[in-house]
Amino acid sequence: MRRPLVGFVLCLILVQLIFAVEEGWTSTFNVSPLQIVLSGKTSSALLEIKNQSTESLRLQLSVSAWDQSPSGEMVLAATEDIILFPSLLTLEAGETRKVRLGTAVPRSGTEKSYRAFVEELPPQQTEPVTGGNIRVLTRLSIPVFLQPAQNILRGEIADLTVHDATASFEIRNIGNVHFSARHIEVVGLGLSGPPITKHAFEGWYILSGGFRRYDIRLSLDDCRKLRLLTVEVQTELGLLKREATLQPGACGR
Repeated sequence: MRRPLVGFVLCLILVQLIFAVEEGWTSTFNVSPLQIVLSGKTSSALLEIKNQSTESLRLQLSVSAWDQSPSGEMVLAATEDIILFPSLLTLEAGETRKVRLGTAVPRSGTEKSYRAFVEELPPQQTEPVTGGNIRVLTRLSIPVFLQPAQNILRGEIADLTVHDATASFEIRNIGNVHFSARHIEVVGLGLSGPPITKHAFEGWYILSGGFRRYDIRLSLDDCRKLRLLTVEVQTELGLLKREATLQPGACGR
């Protein structure tokens, strides 16, 4: 009985450390818009940043090229395609500033994607920090897209299989601009009756030419009852749907 108690106490201490923020201070700045699209007609945009806190904030802005791994993690790389000005600024309490974001890069046949980061810097200390206080610094990122000359919005669900009681599939972007997998639902059906298994979760961006892979572990008992597996993905280009009949041996031994 001691191990669960020790784990609980350690977890409680960690939570207390995380939320031991300086009294009366909150990290409250917001950014608008939450997504920027650049095109041939609009090669620049304004990013509005508002300090909603009661004290001065120091902010640093940067941009990275943005790609994705098959599991959905952001893959960032240095870029000079997008220019931000200013890249450093100080906002007084309640102050709003606008930052210009633009590009001189010519458009290609495929959309390019970036992430603009607005990162709070530590305050310039004029007084010693009292013991035990933790200052939480905010870092926000905004998607930036440089559209091609002609947008082709197209996606598909591919490689839907069940192997060793694991359902796997990919959501692929076969167009030249991004789309969002807003809601994903996986349903397993038997010979008759209600669904045997159902999994629902929210998706994310699927970047141009990219894909997102999903692996869902099924219980062996449920898997052996399944005859048909369906996947539905709600996107701005419509509903993507795929189904597959389970093959012998799909659930393993």
